[in-house]
Amino acid sequence: MVNVGCRSRRDLLLGTLEQLEEEKLRTFKDKLSKVELKEGYGRIPLARLTDVDPPALTDLLLSSYGEDYGIEVAAGALRAISQGDLAERLVVPFSSGLKQVPAELLSFATSPKKHFVDQHREELIQRVTAVDCILDKLYDSVLNNEQCQRVKSESTNPDKMRKLYELVVSWDNKCKNQFYDVLKTTHRHLVEELEGK
Repeated sequence: MVNVGCRSRRDLLLGTLEQLEEEKLRTFKDKLSKVELKEGYGRIPLARLTDVDPPALTDLLLSSYGEDYGIEVAAGALRAISQGDLAERLVVPFSSGLKQVPAELLSFATSPKKHFVDQHREELIQRVTAVDCILDKLYDSVLNNEQCQRVKSESTNPDKMRKLYELVVSWDNKCKNQFYDVLKTTHRHLVEELEGK
């Protein structure tokens, strides 16, 4: 017979890890390999974590630390990479002694997460100032010359960003990741502030 409570915990942990974008997942794995553990537990070596996807990582965490402590370790690593909201969604259901995860948390964990550049569209349009620099960095890899010129023809930075976002809607995650990386380079403090929300 399947233990529904354990199954629900695994589902919540898996759904939470699937919410992490590729770079955040790498950082999460790095933190896991260095996290301070309770006595009697050993760290999972980074070499074992590097190439595992979220389902395998979930199983590795739960088999290495057990269900309760595995959730606690994952939540600690999430907090260490500024993902406190995800950490709380992992820990809160079990801190009150629940054996099953409420359905609304399971639906959160399994719904696809918006990409950073989609999630923070409005703030980025209003607050990004170095639009021309961003365009230069995206030129050839994501944008062609005509697209760059169309965006640059706008008179204000918010108008340029709006024009750029007309293109973003058709981009795949690879292009959005490049945009995100450029934003981290040109507007590091803004990106850190928005990721902390």
